[in-house]
Amino acid sequence: MTKTTSRRAFVVGAAGALATPFVALGQASRPKVRFAVDWVWQGNHSIWTYAEDTGIFAGENVEPQLSRGYGSADNLTKLAGGALEMALVDPNLLTKFNQDNAAAKAISTCIVYDAAPSSVVFLKSSGIKTLKDLEGRTLAISEGDATWPLFQVLCRINNVDLKKIKIENMSGQLRDSMVIQKRVDASLGFFVTAVINISAAGVPRDQIDYLQFNKNGLALYSLSLVCRQDYAASNPEAVGGFVRGTVKGVKAMLANKSAAIDSLLKRDNLLKHDIESERNDLIIEGSLLTPWVREHGLSTVDPKRFEDTTGLVAEAFGVTKKPAMADIYTDRFLPPQTDRMLT
Repeated sequence: MTKTTSRRAFVVGAAGALATPFVALGQASRPKVRFAVDWVWQGNHSIWTYAEDTGIFAGENVEPQLSRGYGSADNLTKLAGGALEMALVDPNLLTKFNQDNAAAKAISTCIVYDAAPSSVVFLKSSGIKTLKDLEGRTLAISEGDATWPLFQVLCRINNVDLKKIKIENMSGQLRDSMVIQKRVDASLGFFVTAVINISAAGVPRDQIDYLQFNKNGLALYSLSLVCRQDYAASNPEAVGGFVRGTVKGVKAMLANKSAAIDSLLKRDNLLKHDIESERNDLIIEGSLLTPWVREHGLSTVDPKRFEDTTGLVAEAFGVTKKPAMADIYTDRFLPPQTDRMLT
């Protein structure tokens, strides 16, 4: 029998935290911008640490206050409550979030990762080669993680019978170890996290594989710079400065990857340079420098792709109205396209 789990709402309402809307920042020369990345400090976050350490953000007249994150849902809740000004968030969650939090609607201002790193991760010894091979297998998931509802959309697109997959719900910290111990056949997560974690535990890299959602019919955009819509309206200089600083940070990181990782290690001295460098290279290859970005530049968004994929996700969350791109994404704070070319 398939073990089923109840799916709680992924993006929780934050109405209780909405005491007051944001007000415009004063005329201070460098407004503070509290910003959280999506998860624990990892190699790809060197974009922001390096931009801060090298004065890129200061040159854009903003003072970032960087912190680790606890997932996109948590970042959205903190944005809604005013604990953050900007955060790294999966834009596919915004339609549902805005529907549930009308007083604190959020907007994406820059798509950092063109291809979502969401993946099914497994050992090659499992015999899994396609999504259809998951039928009859055991899959580790975390209900509060964005990959779970997205995976359900992926199954529908690929005619995979979800009822034939035994689902084991657990914390994100346990998923990789369950794969290593072969107590599950596969797990859901970001390949940039899971592959490196499994390899660091002693599994040879060539024995680990993954099926990225974006390469299996669900061409999702991924983590983006998100803020509240009212904050963006009241503080355009701060938002624009942070977006420009991020774009320049991406370029600086690509040109000086080792030095960028050095800046990251200052935030967490338990991190290892070689591991985080490999992690960074993985996400650069799989999510950042996609063929589209190489040709069109960072955050040059295809409206049809954006609305098609966010619409699929919105449907999975029970949102009946298909989202319009303008409702959850704006390019008004981006530098010109020529300044966003990365290669």
